[in-house]
Amino acid sequence: MLKLFLILSIFSIFNSSKDYKYMDNYISTTIDHFENEYIKYNYYKEESVEDIAKKLNKLLNSTLKDKGMFIAKYSLSKNVDPYLVTAVILQETGCKWTCSSLVRKCNNVGGNKGKPSCNGGSYRKFDTIEEGIKFAINVLSKYYNNGKTTPELIGPKYASDPKWASRVNNYIKKLKNS
Repeated sequence: MLKLFLILSIFSIFNSSKDYKYMDNYISTTIDHFENEYIKYNYYKEESVEDIAKKLNKLLNSTLKDKGMFIAKYSLSKNVDPYLVTAVILQETGCKWTCSSLVRKCNNVGGNKGKPSCNGGSYRKFDTIEEGIKFAINVLSKYYNNGKTTPELIGPKYASDPKWASRVNNYIKKLKNS
């Protein structure tokens, strides 16, 4: 809405000078930019963020119930597949059913270690669930930035379980088909 107001305001300024050709180019460029930004943040592989969030929410329960939109939007802002992110979170937390105590007590959705410590252990504590989700996505975005964009490529560095990649892939399939 603000962009539309700005366009109309600028149009009224240029309207008085009759510089229509410049104004037409400016409006066209502005609309193209707006459409590109809208698509960038509201679609992933021709699927709307709303549709992705609905699918994610079907498998997210307990502490992560209805966090699909937050996960989808933040994942896309970091250029990370929201299905992969959610599948990793589900694998690490058990939130398809009841989230682990690490999630419930410490808002840690990625099994991330570090400080500040959660209950004196080696796992990291986050003040809010959104902070924990952002941290987990930021960790996964580092893998993405280094060309590791599949569970098979991420798994050996991320998890000690040799079946981790196949389990994450199973969650991805369930999420996409939900």
